[in-house]
Parts: sequence; C-alpha cells; structure tokens
Amino acid sequence: MTSASRRGAHERRWRTWIPPQHGVWAMLLLPYLAGLQFGLSWLHVPLLVTWLSGWLASYYALLAVKTLRLRRYWRQFLAYGVVSAVAAVPLFALRPGLLWFAPAFAVLLAVNALAARMGQERASVNGIASVTMASLMAMIAPATAGLEWTLGVPVAVAAWLYLAGSVFYVKTMIRERGSRAHYVVSVAFHAGAIAACLGVNPWLAIPFAWFLLRAAVLPRFSLKVPVVGAIEVANSLLLLGFLTLAWWA
Repeated sequence: MTSASRRGAHERRWRTWIPPQHGVWAMLLLPYLAGLQFGLSWLHVPLLVTWLSGWLASYYALLAVKTLRLRRYWRQFLAYGVVSAVAAVPLFALRPGLLWFAPAFAVLLAVNALAARMGQERASVNGIASVTMASLMAMIAPATAGLEWTLGVPVAVAAWLYLAGSVFYVKTMIRERGSRAHYVVSVAFHAGAIAACLGVNPWLAIPFAWFLLRAAVLPRFSLKVPVVGAIEVANSLLLLGFLTLAWWA
C-alpha cells in the first residue's frame, strides 16, 4: 500500500467516526463557552464530554433513522453513547436539577428524528431545533456550577439569535444560493435580531449589525464552502467576545 493510499484509508476511517460538518463545532461550543463566564466548576468538564459525545451519538443515531441501516452506525452510536452516559453520572448525581432540561432535549431530538426520517434534515425547522438545543447550554453551564440557570437566559437568547440567523444565511450562500425568498427571510431575520438583542444588551448591536451586513452583502459573491465556514467560525468568536465583555463592561 502506497503512502497516498494509506492516507486515504486513514481519512476514510476518520470520517467514519467524525462527522464531515466542521461548522457545527462552533454551534456546539459557542453557548457552552459563553455560559462559563458566570462561574466555573470541575463539573463543566464532564458536562462538555456529555454534550459533545451525546451530540455525536445523536448524529449517528439520526443517520441510522434516515437510512434504516443500524448495523452500519451502531458502533459509533454505542461508543459515543456510553461515553456520554458515563460522563453524565457525576452531573446528574451532584446536579439533579439538570434533569429538568431533559424534556426540552427530548422534544427537539424528536424533531431531528422526524426530519431525518423524512429526508428533510437540511430543512430550516430542523436547523432551528438543533441550534435551540445548543443554546440551552448557555443556561445549563451556570446551573452546573450550582448557580441559577436563569443567569444564562440572556446569553442563550443572544446565541440563539446568531445561530438561528446562520441557519438562514448559510442557505443563501450554499444550497439556496440565488433564491430571492431565502435571501429576504435571512435579511429580515437578521434585522429583527438587532432589535431583539437591544433588549438583551445594547452592546450586542455591534456584532449583530455586522451579521446583518454579511447576510445582506455576502450572498452576492461566490464564496467557497470552506470560506463560508471560516467566516462563521470567526463570527462565533466575535460574538463570544461580546457576550463576555458585554456582561462585565
């Protein structure tokens, strides 16, 4: 086997266990990291492991639901599911109140499962369900530190506004490029997000003004998918900075 073929085999094995959705990591980490600003606890480590491995388990479970090929994905689902379950033991043992978030996750996962079974996993409703789950982490993080979960509500709202806006915006850049209807929805949502974030924290109008500008202007350019993803990662870091500074300024 040549070195090139070995690299190819290694990449195929890697893709078998790591989803080819690089932009999703910003969605998963932004609310979690933003929620850490209210207080830190060693329990945030198992929380992160539970969250990331749980998402990976759900990803492969949804693939099995979509394709009806459980035998193909059971190893990934089982491995990530076990890791998530084990990491969750100290969380629920020491912070049983976190279980109150379980019904919300169950409903949102049901939306994901229905969309996957119908072959509509790229639908906006499914994307909104996913970003809503991610945004809940901004409230779960302070609760994990033994604080009131309500501390994270403003951060969760701001994160949701950005992530939900990204669902609409990315469609105008890739799958629905050139669609006037999708473009109007994206720009209108971002304009409304500015007004909404003013009620959360006026400082957030700065990054959200940029998010509106990019939603209005960038669809006019033909950008490659990696570039679109890189811009969104940078935007996530920008918002994370503002979500931290706005509450402590």
